[in-house]
Amino acid sequence: MKTKKMRFDINTWLPIIIFVLILVIFSIATGGTLLNSRNILNIFNQSVATILAGLGMLFVAAMGSTDISTGVVVALAGCFGLMGAQASGNSLVFIIISILIGIGSGLLLGYVNAKRKVNSFMASLALLMAWRAIVNLVLSNKAYYLPDNLYVLDRPVVKGIILVAIVLVIIYIWKFTRFGNYVRGIGENEVAMKYAGVNVDRVKILAFVMSGLLAAVAGIFTVVRLGGTNNTMGSGFEMKVMMALFIAGIPVQGGEGSKVYKLLFGAPTIIMLENGLVLCGLDAGVTQLVRGLVLLGAVCLTSQLAKRMAYVGQEGAHNQKENAAETAVENGGK
Repeated sequence: MKTKKMRFDINTWLPIIIFVLILVIFSIATGGTLLNSRNILNIFNQSVATILAGLGMLFVAAMGSTDISTGVVVALAGCFGLMGAQASGNSLVFIIISILIGIGSGLLLGYVNAKRKVNSFMASLALLMAWRAIVNLVLSNKAYYLPDNLYVLDRPVVKGIILVAIVLVIIYIWKFTRFGNYVRGIGENEVAMKYAGVNVDRVKILAFVMSGLLAAVAGIFTVVRLGGTNNTMGSGFEMKVMMALFIAGIPVQGGEGSKVYKLLFGAPTIIMLENGLVLCGLDAGVTQLVRGLVLLGAVCLTSQLAKRMAYVGQEGAHNQKENAAETAVENGGK
């Protein structure tokens, strides 16, 4: 009988390896400035919104779908949330309206994708353009500022507690509910899930709702960090979130390779990369070029890892069949 070989699963360790590499490289390149207390706090503050939006996008990415409207949902939720708070004089209205807008945007995108069978990339691109136009119209000559009593949300301890609570809830949904299993199952084999009796359309809609909801929560913390909103808020944010997903080894095709812990390393890795480039004195054009190359490299790498995982899975299934056959022969000879 063949013995099992121990394998080093690069896909499992990839986000940690990249995190450590970026940390070491830019710590040396910046002469230790990257790791001073002020910059660590800055990295944490920027990572909060990226992690929150990434947790939502993870549900969509795990199905092999795409949502590039995340950045504009951040802006839309923040914009109308602050408008509602100023009009009503109630700070709680800011949070309620922001969350409702995120849910509504996700519901619309999920419906168009699942029920009308429009490609998720094209559907989210259309929403990105529409929502950005609305934000530009509303904020063209106006500014909205955060109510003073909401600045408590900008305290690192408060942010940390809320972030940990949300992450734990998402981990529970991801690992211990049928919805989480169905989302990953759709990424593995959507047709098989349909034959198994799963309401795939409903799962897809709920996944996009999760993406919109958590993008809105990210919008709340972005507004809190900036102290207000403007018509450029959230621009390019969706690319940052996608980079956080893919650089952490989450497969473009979705499926079981999508893990929450990967995002928790991927998000601060991207923030460290961007901060490190700025601290090294590189201009915005070079930084943008590096971001694009990193995204391209991350997508290529995750695609290769997904192919490797599929090959290893087929090889494992073949070995299991061989072992079962050998066991049957041995038992038959007794």
